Amino acid sequence: MEIDPRKLFGTDGIRGVANTDLTPEFVLKTGKAISRFICRDKKHGKILIGKDTRPSCDFIEASLSAGIMSEGCDVLSAGILSTPGIAIISKLLDTDGAIVISASHNPLEDNGIKIFKKGGIKLTDSEEKDLEDIILSDSRINREEKTGLEIGRQKIISDSLDIYIDYITKGFKFDLNGLKIAVDCANGATSVAVPKVLSMFGAEVISFNTDIKSGLINKDCGSTHPEVLQRLVRESKADIGFSYDGDGDRVIGCDRFSRILDGDVFLAFSAILMKENNILKNNGVVTTIMANYGLEKAMQEKNIIVYKTKVGDRYVLEKMIEKDVIIGAEQSGHIIFNNFSSIGDGLLSTLIFLNFLSESKQDPDLVYDIIEHYPQVLKNIRVKDKNLIMKSPELIKKIADAESYLQGEGKIVVRSSGTESLVRVMVEAKTMDMVKKIQEDICNFILTIK
Repeated sequence: MEIDPRKLFGTDGIRGVANTDLTPEFVLKTGKAISRFICRDKKHGKILIGKDTRPSCDFIEASLSAGIMSEGCDVLSAGILSTPGIAIISKLLDTDGAIVISASHNPLEDNGIKIFKKGGIKLTDSEEKDLEDIILSDSRINREEKTGLEIGRQKIISDSLDIYIDYITKGFKFDLNGLKIAVDCANGATSVAVPKVLSMFGAEVISFNTDIKSGLINKDCGSTHPEVLQRLVRESKADIGFSYDGDGDRVIGCDRFSRILDGDVFLAFSAILMKENNILKNNGVVTTIMANYGLEKAMQEKNIIVYKTKVGDRYVLEKMIEKDVIIGAEQSGHIIFNNFSSIGDGLLSTLIFLNFLSESKQDPDLVYDIIEHYPQVLKNIRVKDKNLIMKSPELIKKIADAESYLQGEGKIVVRSSGTESLVRVMVEAKTMDMVKKIQEDICNFILTIK
């Protein structure tokens, strides 16, 4: 249970309540720091900016852009586009870096700043710490302000969505004619792309929550509300359904029997077929400590190596690069196919999944059973000092004792939230009774720590 030394950055970028935590003044300063960090005083470097559909994205983009251009970097504005879309276009346009304004699956009042370096790659923890030090320092010290022709300019990339769609769809030849698909786009960044792309391949698409002007991103919809997708698939009598989060880097599925196909299922289904087709590079996959034990068992049965990381899709990618494997995933729906993209891409993952489904001629209703699903429950506890709790030696011992009781069949994950004063307790075991007993014991103990 390590303590994160970063003050501003969480699991995925800087997040907070827009116009309260992320004020125009703070965002302007952040833009200046990003420009200095990414472009390294390069004359007229280029930084791409994209955003989701939150109302606050506009003022944050304006403040970021002002800060970036004041430091001499040009801004390429891509408008509303998914996080993976921005990463891909940044690489295609060879920009020095990119920013996505989004708080992903968080409530619409929140927003965030996700930063990519050259090639559409997320910053490492140490790079985020270096950038954070610049943001928190007095940027005016020993700085000569840009003037005249040194100031950066802005360019609008009006065809960003078309560039992204053309890139991710090339190479796929399958025909979805006769397949009825329900999609929940969370009123977010994939609201236009998902229905358009799936229709291109002949599917009958029934679209829900695709209003990009409402501002109601993630409001009782999207991948964090699987119960909504279950209802939509059932009511529309679809063959299968897919649900995305606000910035489009996650996807979960749902079959006709209301069973959720999460990242563990996507990973197992894809990896097994990839191995059968001799394209599973180095016979390995990467997942996180949150993965269901059923995934590990399924991989063991197929003699596929499983590598684990802490929570966060960039940690999954780092391990994929280290072990030279091409598929990794988080249970929450981040699925990375490194031969296509450097981060999770909900729409691209959907296409790859449907391609595997088409090539293998498998029934969508049989996919869920590819792994055994161990009962798993996550509980959030609001606390006064999450760092104090995470340092508690008594808590560490209690967790270790409970893990011994599980005898390797299940897991316990206790971690602090990156953005809120919460401690998250996830317990997985062979039976729900065991899960509830262990979780209640640990949660009650956490509440006694002062």
